[in-house]
Formats: sequence, C-alpha cells, structure tokens
Amino acid sequence: MERSNKKRRKIYLRGKRHLLFFLQYIFLERPRGLDFTMREMDLLKESGGRYSGYSKTSEAHLREIFKSLSFEECQSLLDIGCGKGVVLKEAAKYPFRRIDGIELQPELVRTAKKNLKILRLEDRIQCIQADAVNFEGYGEYDTFFLFNPFGESVLAEVAEKIMESRKGLMKPAVIIYHNPRFLEVFRGMPGFRMRRTLHDALKDYDTCIFSIGMGASSIY
Repeated sequence: MERSNKKRRKIYLRGKRHLLFFLQYIFLERPRGLDFTMREMDLLKESGGRYSGYSKTSEAHLREIFKSLSFEECQSLLDIGCGKGVVLKEAAKYPFRRIDGIELQPELVRTAKKNLKILRLEDRIQCIQADAVNFEGYGEYDTFFLFNPFGESVLAEVAEKIMESRKGLMKPAVIIYHNPRFLEVFRGMPGFRMRRTLHDALKDYDTCIFSIGMGASSIY
C-alpha cells in the first residue's frame, strides 16, 4: 500500500509540474522569445546515463536556495551543467559579483545565450560551452550549483577537479547540489560539512548545501 501511494504521489507531482511548466512556457516565455522551461533529454539517452539531460529547477525553489546563502561568503557562482540558464537568470537577482555557467551541449548554450540577451543579462553572465571534466577554471569560483548533471563516475571526476582547485585557498567551496543522488562522492572529501537541506515540494527533491575544502568547518 505504501509503495502504491508513493507511486501515485510521484505521478501526481510529475503531472502537476509538467502542466505548470508548460503553461509558464506558453504564456510567459514563448511570447518573449524565451525558453527556460522545455526539457531536453537527448544527452541522457546518447550518453547512456553518463551525462544527464536538461530539466528546469523551479524559480520558486531557486529563490529559496539563494535567500539561504551568505553573500559575504558566496561571491562567485558557477552553474555546472547550466542548460538553458534558468539558474543563472535567477542568480542575477542576488548580489553575486560573478555569475557564469558551463554546459556541454552547444545547442543549449545557444538557447541560454539567447535567453540572457533578451533579458539584457549578457553583460553580467557568461555561458561557456565546455566539458565539466576538462574545465580548468574552477578555482575562479567559490560557489557551485549542480542539478544532478552527471552519473556517479563523471561527478567524481568533477568533484576532484573542484577539490584540486581549492589548494592554496583559505576558504571552502560552497556546493549547492539539487537532487543529490550521489552525495557520497562529496561526503568522502576533506572538510565536508553539511550546512542545510532544503526540500523542493514541486519535484519532491532535496537540495543539499554544503562546503568542502580548507576552512569548511568555519561558522556559516
């Protein structure tokens, strides 16, 4: 019975989410030439699950996340697997000094850049076409957003790159991990400290906010 109830709830939430997002796209985005909402799952299929597709985090949940941060500590944000740029767009409403995103799929980068140009955010936000495993700029950021962008093996490589970038820096990296399916990848890293967990009721996902690296035990 419990399993059946969970399955029904999952189907209900998925239907509700898809309807809300579809209406948002039809009435709020498409008339302005925007597209943050429509899913893109080709990469998930093509990579056999090594990389995830694009699915939007709701603006309401993103606001909850960003309002929970300390902007004395969180100054430069990198969205790893930024897709069409919804996280970047919402982050621009907060006092980050730098906001960037990296995305593997060129077509999604083009969509993100178009969205940001329409919203006149292209001068504040950079969206870079890059493979997160080979990206060399992690040391330029102190805050990282991930919406379950990879399978476990790729996430482990990216996490190691982030950790490597912290060497010689006296402040920890803040990680915002939405739908944290492979949280254990980070738990085993030096200085891991869980700061808070938020729940996205629309998707029934958690978001874990934690820190790793030098100084991660400092007071938040």
